[in-house]
Amino acid sequence: MGDYAAHPWSARLAGRIGHHSPALLSASILGVILLGLYPPQSALALTMPIALLAFVLMSWLLMRQHDRRLCELCMAAMPLNPSELAAHYKTRFWLAHSGGKPAFLVPYLAVLIGSNFLTGTIGRIGWAIVQSSMIYLILAYSSHRRLQPWCPWCREGGGGQDDRDDVTPPPPSDRRQLV
Repeated sequence: MGDYAAHPWSARLAGRIGHHSPALLSASILGVILLGLYPPQSALALTMPIALLAFVLMSWLLMRQHDRRLCELCMAAMPLNPSELAAHYKTRFWLAHSGGKPAFLVPYLAVLIGSNFLTGTIGRIGWAIVQSSMIYLILAYSSHRRLQPWCPWCREGGGGQDDRDDVTPPPPSDRRQLV
């Protein structure tokens, strides 16, 4: 057990929640969608969204804390063929890198926020589809975090290949070889 057992139970619980927070955040997005499609008609109408918001914030903070350290559960779940899996997740990796760029982020946020103003049955279904796109974003970032050493955009400064033509060869070695 080593150092893990030395931590208080609350830190171990926070680590477990942080490890599972991509799934918890995805479930909470589904909860938000359900609340949006079928709003409660009782006193829960205000308390459920507030509780869900608190849960989302807690899960996100614990996920960020989890992502900054080495996790035994993550290491145990590491696939035996990470490079093949990384090739399969190429679109997710692209999204993880492009999602923070203003050219993609601003329009996405505009559509995400703008969908809240859609009305009627068709509008609410459109809103639910747009909101559910956040689940794919969470999966993209989670996959990228786990398989980052095999990400083609992280290797070689982007794209996995060196596109520069002016690459200079390494200087010759001044060691003399014995014959």
